[in-house]
Amino acid sequence: MEEKKEKGNFWLTVATFIVNKRKAIYVLFFIAIIYSVVSVNKVSVNQDITKYLPADSETNRGLNLMEEQFLTYGSARVMVSNITYTDAQKLVDELEAVKGVKEVAFDDSEDHYTGTNALYDITFSGEEEEQVSKDAMNAVRETLADYDTYVSTEVGAEEETSKALAKDMNLILVLAVIIIVAVLLLSTKAYMEIPVLLITFGVAAILNKGTNYWLGTISSVTDSIAVVLQLALAIDYAIILCDRFMEEHETMDAESAVKVALSKAIPEISASSLTTISGMVAMMFMQFRLGYDMGIVLVKAIIFSLVSVFLLMPGILLLFAKGIDNSHHRCYVPNITLQGSWRIRQNTSYRRCLCWCLYLLSSNPADVNTYMIPAPWRVRKRVSQKSPRRR
Repeated sequence: MEEKKEKGNFWLTVATFIVNKRKAIYVLFFIAIIYSVVSVNKVSVNQDITKYLPADSETNRGLNLMEEQFLTYGSARVMVSNITYTDAQKLVDELEAVKGVKEVAFDDSEDHYTGTNALYDITFSGEEEEQVSKDAMNAVRETLADYDTYVSTEVGAEEETSKALAKDMNLILVLAVIIIVAVLLLSTKAYMEIPVLLITFGVAAILNKGTNYWLGTISSVTDSIAVVLQLALAIDYAIILCDRFMEEHETMDAESAVKVALSKAIPEISASSLTTISGMVAMMFMQFRLGYDMGIVLVKAIIFSLVSVFLLMPGILLLFAKGIDNSHHRCYVPNITLQGSWRIRQNTSYRRCLCWCLYLLSSNPADVNTYMIPAPWRVRKRVSQKSPRRR
């Protein structure tokens, strides 16, 4: 009993110190946020996922051998619609004049001109990933800006894919925030709890994104999905502290309630985070080094989430304390007893099995094979079916 009391007093002392020094903590976080915002644009993002392949993998060795033995120039196939052959022939000279364009193939055959459609085979001076080819491709797009064009090329495709991924992930993040806010509106006891939670998470996300600069270079995949994963992994920490505060605030004033709630939440949240951190650390030992890249960024994300919850959130709760007191509402989430929770888990397991069986019955056999057949066998089967036999 004495050991537990001393331990409780220790965490209460720590919580009291954090709450009493909250103004200094505000200043430190403000400086850190400014630094992170400035550093976001300095983060180097790697678009080439093949760079994370293991050095001894067959794919990596094959790519290195191809680069050593062959020089493959970047190319593009550009179709211009609604154009006469005379005007299409004039465009050849304009395209050849573009800096970085090595050759433009075009003639009056059906391979290059049909109806009112002209097809140009453009070869650039550099390889696909070289900047000279990317600049030339952009210049070609500008040259043909006044025409109806359709472009097929691998030059700059990685950047476009990364931009599309980032756009999709931003949309997913917005949808996730909307869903979380909707859930919190139903499950919290006061409306002003929601700004507290969003501010705490927002600060943690900014700090994590800005400090990616410390790592030198991160992958485009990690850069796109880190914020969403951080939201999914770490929002619970802020909710736990907020719930603790609401419980203690029923019998204490706001400042005392924050101190007691924080003293109880620190060991609970810390223990909970160890499981998540362990999983992220395990990812860092993957042979595919993208796992290391994602793992270290997400570990950092969890640490900054903990720092924001333990240091910043107590002060924010005190700032919003009056608003929380004046915005109480009914909690629409029903209390679930032990027997009820067991029935819910039992019904959920039955429903999962039923949904999985229905999925297998309704799926295309080819789609089922995609998941059921081992990957190496699928590759061999696909190669044997589609690869022409050389004579």
